[in-house]
Amino acid sequence: MTPAEIKPRHYPAILRSNARFVHWLSPLDEGDLSELQNRSDYARQLYEGEAAMFAYDGGSDYRHKHVEWLSAHLDRYLYIDRIIVGESAQGRGAGRALYSDLENFARQAGHIHLACEVNTAPNNPGSHTFHLNIGFTPLGDADYADGLSVRYYVRKLQD
Repeated sequence: MTPAEIKPRHYPAILRSNARFVHWLSPLDEGDLSELQNRSDYARQLYEGEAAMFAYDGGSDYRHKHVEWLSAHLDRYLYIDRIIVGESAQGRGAGRALYSDLENFARQAGHIHLACEVNTAPNNPGSHTFHLNIGFTPLGDADYADGLSVRYYVRKLQD
């Protein structure tokens, strides 16, 4: 299975899955999703949008609390803003396929790290386990005024 470009026909499935897991993700409507896709350096999907991933170059002009935190700790990284794996895509290797494709993309672009955050409040234990199992290591924790708490993870791609 090879991740492919996200097209407008995939939006309903992506939005449906995002809504299902919104307690670990931020809300999205069609306009937000279009903006997210346009802003992303990497935006791919599997299973007709049942799984999708969005990532940015950490050195881009996109400013967000997670990018700011990561930029204080890393150079030349690709920030995984969002991975959504809908229930029908779970257990089918979608997450691993998206991360493998992203790793190839990142290496070709000269990045030396992949980075992401996983919620600790509300906790997302499945995502913590998944990231550890595919070679990510904890980088640090942060608590934000809006009540969100996260653990940042990094995976080194090259020396």
